[in-house]
Amino acid sequence: MVICLDPGHGVTSASKQEAVSPLSSETKPAYVSGASGNNQTEEELNLAVAQLTRTELETLGAQVILTRETNEATVSNIERAQIANAAQADLCIRIHADGSDDPSVSGMSMQVPAGSLLGTPEIEAPSAQAAELILQSVAEQTGARSRGLVQRSDLTGFNWSEVPCILLEMGFLSNAEEDAKLAEPSYREKIAAGIATGVCQWAEQTRQSQ
Repeated sequence: MVICLDPGHGVTSASKQEAVSPLSSETKPAYVSGASGNNQTEEELNLAVAQLTRTELETLGAQVILTRETNEATVSNIERAQIANAAQADLCIRIHADGSDDPSVSGMSMQVPAGSLLGTPEIEAPSAQAAELILQSVAEQTGARSRGLVQRSDLTGFNWSEVPCILLEMGFLSNAEEDAKLAEPSYREKIAAGIATGVCQWAEQTRQSQ
């Protein structure tokens, strides 16, 4: 399989607007800063977990592409989708962490594409199937509370994607306990292992249904 890993965000001084969907003239910022905790910033965490996940997936025989390799990166949300599209990825996994004004909020979730702005509506069903399996696997590996699947119609990266695409929110950097866990190398390894296991389960289900 070809898997595209998209570590969210990146440090850049660039600023521009881009169309939220190929079907809409509405625009959103192309580059957005991520969340931050006491132990790490989101773009650092996202890249570290993506690199660990790449190792896990390559060990299992997958071809893996990353949308960025450094924390300083100027890659728009459309460009991230286009990298996965150009690679004809079987699945694109966007790796993120959450933040909240309420420091007690915790848990991981998976966002999935939905709605009338999807440029390729066919990705909706396989994305949801992959999201469910991978979220369950990561939650089992880490012991984190699963907040379930969240449908999103407003994400540029989803609406421009021509391949199945999901977005993992690994936890809340605004929650001191989760922030500390997410900074631990062993916990990051568990997330990567959970993603890889879930990808394998999804691949097997996909083969069986063909």
